[in-house]
Amino acid sequence: MTKVGFLAPLTTWNDIPLDFLRIAPEGTSVAGAFIPSRGLARTMAGSSLDRIAEALPAMQEAARDLAEAGADVIAQFGIPFSLTHAERARDVQSQVADAASVPVVLMGAAMLDALNHLGVRRIAIASGYYPGDWVSMARRGFESNGFDVVLQENWIEQGVVGSIEESDRLAWEQDVAVTKVHVLRTAERAGGSIDAIVVCGGGLRLLGYAAELEAKAGLPVVAGDLAMYWATLRAMDAKPRSTGWGRLLDSL
Repeated sequence: MTKVGFLAPLTTWNDIPLDFLRIAPEGTSVAGAFIPSRGLARTMAGSSLDRIAEALPAMQEAARDLAEAGADVIAQFGIPFSLTHAERARDVQSQVADAASVPVVLMGAAMLDALNHLGVRRIAIASGYYPGDWVSMARRGFESNGFDVVLQENWIEQGVVGSIEESDRLAWEQDVAVTKVHVLRTAERAGGSIDAIVVCGGGLRLLGYAAELEAKAGLPVVAGDLAMYWATLRAMDAKPRSTGWGRLLDSL
């Protein structure tokens, strides 16, 4: 039996372990824990990218605690911690793994690896509820790792929501209907100039919806949750318990 521990920010409802069990092999054991660092508020404007980037010691401490509790693999979700370190994303992931002495998956680094796995270079980023500084952070994170960002728009720029207040509210509600509209609108606006759609924002979860969106868009869709689950299963040397989860997870 493989034990997987999932790390999330203090202000996030950490139900990711339950989602993972939908695709994990029979007998997988999961647990959730929190990163003891505050940098994420209940509004995006109040969330500090600088404090998130500085959370490496807290991330290492939390990962070490999970490993000592018995985790065989650790995955981090909810904030783009590794992408804030741009070209050092994978190095930071290695530092957390070294501290825990078990394999560690950071969501942002997993997205980079997933795109490489799919042979993608030209991307459109659906930035969801990200405000301006977070949009810039995401773009820098992908471009510094060799990807060409052809298009990047958030909900407000696309007219999916009408205000920052509405965007902040929906960021915590995980409304898949809004996310679907955003993904398909991004594909339409990018035209035929991209290899994949990247969905940023831990609140924009697409497990169970990727195959449908890919069929409509005609493109792979790589979201934070999908990439993290894919990388976690790879670290387990495992496959999903079934197929139909979209191009990335079905490629295992």
